[in-house]
Amino acid sequence: MTIYKMNKLMINGKNKILFSAIIFPFFFLAACSSTGKPGYEIKYYLLDYPAPVFKTLPQLNSTVRFNRFTIAAAYNTQNMIFRADNYSIDYFSYNRWAVNPADMVADMLLRDMQASKFFHAVFSRYSSEGTNYLIEASVGEFFLRTESSQKVAVLCLEVTLKDARRKEVNKRVVYQKKYRHEELLSEQTPRGYSQAMSHALSKVSEQIIVDIYQAIKSAR
Repeated sequence: MTIYKMNKLMINGKNKILFSAIIFPFFFLAACSSTGKPGYEIKYYLLDYPAPVFKTLPQLNSTVRFNRFTIAAAYNTQNMIFRADNYSIDYFSYNRWAVNPADMVADMLLRDMQASKFFHAVFSRYSSEGTNYLIEASVGEFFLRTESSQKVAVLCLEVTLKDARRKEVNKRVVYQKKYRHEELLSEQTPRGYSQAMSHALSKVSEQIIVDIYQAIKSAR
């Protein structure tokens, strides 16, 4: 082997070692940054409360199905919103609702209506069963009001009951009503916010179910 070839091999070998020394740490650092855990943990919250207990009433031979609930654009997020006044809005950085508030409200109200035994059957929005009545709702307010001396969970929900059997669109609405409740936080934390909002919904849910029962009973 000539001296020229030997020198060339030695140079190439050094280049390969130098290349490896530069590239391998780069990939190692990239792998650590892409797979490493973040420096904070996001916590997720749900609404929860016992289903309301009603006095015994005759069960109506009517079926009810939920349509998907809507929500005001400002609250159409999993962020746990809080507001100090009418012109500002903010949210917790590391605490969120587990699902969209409109879906949480609908799920809890569906459970409560089924547990009441007031109706022959109550179906979710995923059901394809035919039904007598449809329930639609829009969440208008869903936030924590932060005042100087206290914090209050604010819930506002507009509910519409429709007779699915009527062909005339303008005659389908049986009743429409807005429900609003404010609940003072007993614990000044995101968990306390979740608990207060749950209690607010429990009060609203109870009234909604009674009103729907009376509306269907009167419309029969």
